[in-house]
Amino acid sequence: MDAGIYRVQMDGRWHLKDLYEFPHTFEQVYAFTYCFDSDLSPRDAERINYALENYPWGGGYSIVNIYTVLQNQVEHEYRPRITEIRYASPGWIDLLLNLNPAVQVAASVAAIAGSITTVTKCYSALQRTIYNINSEAAKAKLEQIRLTRAQIQELQGLTQDLANYVGFQRLDELNQRTVSPLVTAKLLSAHFRRLKTLAEYAVKGKAFLPQKPRDEG
Repeated sequence: MDAGIYRVQMDGRWHLKDLYEFPHTFEQVYAFTYCFDSDLSPRDAERINYALENYPWGGGYSIVNIYTVLQNQVEHEYRPRITEIRYASPGWIDLLLNLNPAVQVAASVAAIAGSITTVTKCYSALQRTIYNINSEAAKAKLEQIRLTRAQIQELQGLTQDLANYVGFQRLDELNQRTVSPLVTAKLLSAHFRRLKTLAEYAVKGKAFLPQKPRDEG
């Protein structure tokens, strides 16, 4: 698969905010998958590595900024562009993009929608671990703390579980690039939050992301 039209099926009642939230979230998840979990090459992988190694990762700004970096590193011809919107019952949004990461996103969304309670429990456990580590650093008045072996093992185990649930396949490669299990955990957590937003559209019957392009049935 290469560039092509990917049709997101729409149904149910959409609000104005949905017309921003859904495409914006999809574009972020698509860029994350494109750059971190596909065979496609970013425009400048070193720009991504610089952000991974040098952002403070202490708050939300690093996450917001890394998504901007990732979206800018998608090759221009593969950046999602709306070619048609039809709002009806059913309706659709046609996107011109690279079909491979789009299909991967669809599979992740389906996996979360099918076991949302279980996946959310795993995510919550990971967030408690991250919170405890951040609290320990704050008490010590340090931007970063040296993680104990137990903390590393706990982070890695929960992050692997979350990766398995959402179908993220290149966790080892991401770990090599961040050189930090804590940063990896924060990145995958952010990815899950956005995937969950898309899954909620699916669960509510408002949008459906097909796992096959239209010409494959």
